[in-house]
Amino acid sequence: MQIISSSQFYGAGLSGMLQQQTLLGNLSQQLSTGSSLVNPSAQPVAAAQNAQLTAQIGQLAGYTQNGSNAQQSLQLESSTLQSVGTLLDQVRQLALQMNNATANAQDLQNASSTMQGYLQQLVQYANTQDGQGNYVFAGSRNQTQPFALQANGQVSYQGDGGQNQLALGPSLSTAIGDAGSAVFMNIAGGNGSFSVSAASGNTGGAALGPGTVSNPSLAQQVLLVAGTRYHISFSTAASGGGLDYSVSSGSGAGFAASGVVASGAFTAGMSIGLPPGSSPAVEVPVNGTPAAGDSFTIAASPSQSLFATFQSLQQAFSATAQTSGAAAQRAQAISNALASLGQAQTTLLGTQSAIGSRLQQVQAVQTQNASLTLQFQTQQASISNINYPQVITQYQQSLTALQAAESAFAQVQGLSLFKYI
Repeated sequence: MQIISSSQFYGAGLSGMLQQQTLLGNLSQQLSTGSSLVNPSAQPVAAAQNAQLTAQIGQLAGYTQNGSNAQQSLQLESSTLQSVGTLLDQVRQLALQMNNATANAQDLQNASSTMQGYLQQLVQYANTQDGQGNYVFAGSRNQTQPFALQANGQVSYQGDGGQNQLALGPSLSTAIGDAGSAVFMNIAGGNGSFSVSAASGNTGGAALGPGTVSNPSLAQQVLLVAGTRYHISFSTAASGGGLDYSVSSGSGAGFAASGVVASGAFTAGMSIGLPPGSSPAVEVPVNGTPAAGDSFTIAASPSQSLFATFQSLQQAFSATAQTSGAAAQRAQAISNALASLGQAQTTLLGTQSAIGSRLQQVQAVQTQNASLTLQFQTQQASISNINYPQVITQYQQSLTALQAAESAFAQVQGLSLFKYI
């Protein structure tokens, strides 16, 4: 006969109740959290898989937030450039209105004031900030105001040529802005290949250009690579009636190196092919009638900021003199500015196209990330989610067992031999 001591009895009873309480507490936590992994040590493999899935879901959440931020930044940049495009249309219409004989001195003065306002508006667009105060067109220096309007009307750029990137995935990122130097500053002047400048002493009523390019590769080789410049001058015809023109070419500041390479009689509405010959690279129309002694220079288009184009129009409108020579100078400046506005519009359209491609990429990656997140969450649910009916049944059984153990312990605890003496 085995005799159980009181200490053994109490220990065994207490141990059984504690086990039931532990099980009951575990089941209670599962019911309150909905997770079967409240005790990772009981299911180490499932717990490790769950932790890995949690990390992957968290990483995707970060990429998704980056994608949302990228979308907002790109949409802001795109809408800003649309506003700039609308402004360019307004400037172009104003320039066309002032480029005719009916514009008087008051009209030109009003147009000059309007252009000053347009220039300030353009600077404001170029200094657009997002909701966090970052400058959209500052390059990678997005905390620095990129453009400053100086007292002399010129605009300086304080940003850089970089682009801030946001990660959309482990090995994929996208630029969330474009440097203002590329969008507003480094724009080809003239028609993109060459530009025309009139001599300051011209007195006739002619303006040249903007011209057309019939052989782009030859034009680039002659004008840009070789640095050739052409000088077109007009003089009284030797016969005493009408005008002759002559074309000389050279590089740098002078034209004496090659002398006259073409000449002929001027006819109204004519175009001059350059280089002279049967297959010119460019054609330069002569609009209006020049005076003897007038001259023009054709050279490769220099880079010019959009702000400088606005300023050149403002200055052209400021010259309100109504003489034939002043009108021709103004017409030449307006013609050059209109050609430069066309180049700026091309730059804006190219930038907007690139923004659209980036937005499509972001949206595609966002869709993929959402799909992966749902997939990982489904896997995680299959690992950790409890079967509520089953756990509730287990909970009720455990609660009943605990109550029975406590009742038995209380009854046996009250037994004593002294009651029977």
